[in-house]
Amino acid sequence: MTRPAAYDPEPGCMYQIFCRFDTRTWEHCDYAIDREDKKHLLKEYRMAYPGGYEFKVVTLPKKYWASH
Repeated sequence: MTRPAAYDPEPGCMYQIFCRFDTRTWEHCDYAIDREDKKHLLKEYRMAYPGGYEFKVVTLPKKYWASH
């Protein structure tokens, strides 16, 4: 799988969330620190964005994750 054009790892985050609507290009939406944060953000974005939006989550390389 190729990386979305907006792929840009953020230090301290485990996931990057992308969205798209009627296009082939994935756009950056947000970052999530952990699994719970990812679930919460996806739930909120699905309620906030109109129907037809798609969301995709990419797990960032471990070197970007926050140290626990």
